[in-house]
Amino acid sequence: MKIELAKDRDGYTAKVAGRKNLFAFGYTKREALDELASVGAAELVSEQDVAMLEKRVHEYLHKLDNEG
Repeated sequence: MKIELAKDRDGYTAKVAGRKNLFAFGYTKREALDELASVGAAELVSEQDVAMLEKRVHEYLHKLDNEG
């Protein structure tokens, strides 16, 4: 499950590659990723998929924390 984070006009868009319904917006990278985790919990049926998405979001947030 690959997460893509992109700069948007007013903030950032986070989405799961290959899943058209799994995307979120935030004014910061962290907000977009947190929102994506919430969307995933509501949209994904499998608990395993939800856990995987939460793991990927956590990894991305950890990477952001170490950048700056």
